[in-house]
Amino acid sequence: MRPSLFFTTSLSLSSHFLHNRVVRGLSSSTALHAISRRDDGTVIISPQDEAQHSATVILCHGLGDTANGWVEPTQYLASQLPHVKWILPTAPTQPVTLNGGMPMPSWYDIVGLDSRSSEFCNGLDESMERILSLVEDEVSRNDSSTTATTACVNPLDYSRIVLAGFSQGGALALYTGMTQLRKQSTVGLGLGGITVMSGYLPRSKAFAIATGSEKTPILHCHGEQDSVVPAQAAALSKERVSSLLKERSGGNENSYEVKTYAGLDHSVAIDELNDVAAFLKRVIPPIPITTQTDNAPEDDEVDPTK
Repeated sequence: MRPSLFFTTSLSLSSHFLHNRVVRGLSSSTALHAISRRDDGTVIISPQDEAQHSATVILCHGLGDTANGWVEPTQYLASQLPHVKWILPTAPTQPVTLNGGMPMPSWYDIVGLDSRSSEFCNGLDESMERILSLVEDEVSRNDSSTTATTACVNPLDYSRIVLAGFSQGGALALYTGMTQLRKQSTVGLGLGGITVMSGYLPRSKAFAIATGSEKTPILHCHGEQDSVVPAQAAALSKERVSSLLKERSGGNENSYEVKTYAGLDHSVAIDELNDVAAFLKRVIPPIPITTQTDNAPEDDEVDPTK
């Protein structure tokens, strides 16, 4: 059955809710989170209480969209994850071969939708560097590149960060999260998780998993009626990643989970968002806040007779 509540986000359409009940459900999120914007188009949705912040999700939009197109769906997720900060970057505007060279927000050039065309991805390396910079900002306390709108009050461990994305953004999240290294290190990112929505694995032939990222859990959600990125892309992506994990010592070939949604085209369903939220609650659960009082040593008892 096709989910009755869904919003569209594709090559040229921004995300939007199609049911007032979902919009009304956002009120709890807006009370718990604050929204800020940067000049480069990045949107940050942060916990109002900075002390609650113990994890970050970096979510990348799809081709032709912007970060603004994902504010409402992110607020829906944030309402279930009050301890998470959300960073929504906007891709640079550049010509896209698939769309006749028309300039649009794009993480890399797309020549075609077949497997051979996905091996090129001109611009992917530059976009990965940008996402890596956002990751490093979250794990660094006094990094010179850190800004007031993105910096953590307390630095995070890499395991408390998730990369996510829709369509082309999902492809970017998957490739970056599994192949890239920590700053000035030979170790892979070892993130808390990766979420791919209606995406695929780009540069499949060149794909190599970085040491230290073999156990990163991956959730891949895909509509069974996707007319832009066929649902088969999810199965093929899982097959390629899992085969490499099987060959690696310590790799978990079962860490790549695929969920499909009957009747869903190249869009995102409420059922899907709920699955994403459940995944995030598992891989980056809230951390109990330890107060100074909790950590303070108990005062020695005073003998009133002395």
